[in-house]
Amino acid sequence: MKIDGHGPDQVTRPDVAQQAHQADRVQTGRPERNRAGGAGGDRVEVSNDARLMTTALQEASKAPAIRQDVVERARQKLAAGEVGNDPLRLADRMIDSLLGH
Repeated sequence: MKIDGHGPDQVTRPDVAQQAHQADRVQTGRPERNRAGGAGGDRVEVSNDARLMTTALQEASKAPAIRQDVVERARQKLAAGEVGNDPLRLADRMIDSLLGH
């Protein structure tokens, strides 16, 4: 049996059609109209926590991955012998840190 006219390129996917329709609305700047003639469509409200999280993530992405000022202070302390001269103390502090003390 042969079925014509129903290839994969002819099947409409609702999610793709909806995305294309939304993109068209954004480009034209016109809201979607429902059958009654008023503005229609779904409405999304973003919580203050979500806005804060988005802002925090954007700002964090702008920060450098390496804080050069902290690295330089550590180098100076190491060179002055203020850190790194007691391996047992370092090991204890690392264990305490991992255990949450």
